[in-house]
Amino acid sequence: MARRNLSLSDTIRTALANPGASLAEALEPWEDTELTLPDAEEFVAVLREQTDVKRLLTPGNGVPLQALAQLFQNEATDDATRFLRDRGTPELVRLFDLAIAVPGVDPEALLTVCKMLAVYVSQPGLERVAAAVRRFPDEYMWEVVFGVYAEDGHPLVGAFIDQLREPLPSDFAAVAFLDLANTAARGGTVTAHPFDTAEGHTRLEAWLADSDADNFSYARSAAAALPFISAAARNTLTALAMDHPDVGVQMEAAQAGASRGGTAGLTFLARLCEDPRYSLAAQQHLRDLDRADRIPPAAAEPDFEAQAVMCDWLAHAGEFTGPPTHIELFDTRELNWVPTDDRRQVWLLRYTYTGLNGDGTDFVGLGMVGSIPAALIGEARADMSPEDVYGLHCCWELEVTDDPRAPDRRSAKAGRELLGI
Repeated sequence: MARRNLSLSDTIRTALANPGASLAEALEPWEDTELTLPDAEEFVAVLREQTDVKRLLTPGNGVPLQALAQLFQNEATDDATRFLRDRGTPELVRLFDLAIAVPGVDPEALLTVCKMLAVYVSQPGLERVAAAVRRFPDEYMWEVVFGVYAEDGHPLVGAFIDQLREPLPSDFAAVAFLDLANTAARGGTVTAHPFDTAEGHTRLEAWLADSDADNFSYARSAAAALPFISAAARNTLTALAMDHPDVGVQMEAAQAGASRGGTAGLTFLARLCEDPRYSLAAQQHLRDLDRADRIPPAAAEPDFEAQAVMCDWLAHAGEFTGPPTHIELFDTRELNWVPTDDRRQVWLLRYTYTGLNGDGTDFVGLGMVGSIPAALIGEARADMSPEDVYGLHCCWELEVTDDPRAPDRRSAKAGRELLGI
């Protein structure tokens, strides 16, 4: 870590006084520092001095206003946190008001300020965050900011949702707001869902009717709102969701119908529990409905469950856009599993993504379940022996857990020697 040769206030003042300096770089020695009350007092004093907001918005290696706002994220003692909340956030509000009036202001800097206003539960900050949503609706950082308000127990979530009810946000902020509203509605924080309006119904319908696979996550969010939509619109939207090509959307719609007493949704979810590609998600929907009794016994059979775990991992690992087209058991056995120092059942699953390769051929791989679920894509090939694949996974797991027994170079041979197979 770089040494701190100056106090926090002098670090900031020195960097701001030097046009060629980067405030973000100057503050690097403070990144892992717990702020004390004197640090917080110095910091807020420097914030009060800032009247020329344009110099805080000058791009360089980072924008100074963003670097200042990020200091609020530091660990801090209780008294320092209270001081930053009571004396620091009003200065952030003041700087926000000055900055948003500047043409061409960097939205990322303003959204960082918005995040801090949300974290510190600033009541005056609600109006400012809402203003930034209107000004910069297509920033992906809204997912982070809205996620702060969505955290369990945030006291301002209801008031924040009210700030954005009329009109509803546009672009990406609209989807982030929908996710926030769904979370608040499920938790009972709001009783009137902001999308339960004529404008909201139109937005939900558009997302559910969108055939672009890149936007299917928006359709899932739209379907998740259905339990909180008035009956007439809900029936039409649910029918649209059940016809959606994405099974995730269909499951959300099925849960919506079941939450209102329908039995067709329960039957649909129970049937998906027996498809390893969607089983874990379908089971969770049934548990959310307090209807775990509808989960078929076959879903708990160990070989099936291993396939379901692998499908879920593949769908969320980021390498693929969803679960595999097909999955089957490749091998299972009990091993003295070195990474966990115990004897356990492990499984290898052979999975296929139809036509995924660039030449239109199928992509086939092997994944392991029983310890840390994973598929060593590009390493664990379908033409390898089970023993070699177990060996690779053994080495990999030792590496990711920083186990000193991990070999210098990952290989099937090294792993097999460790496992004794």
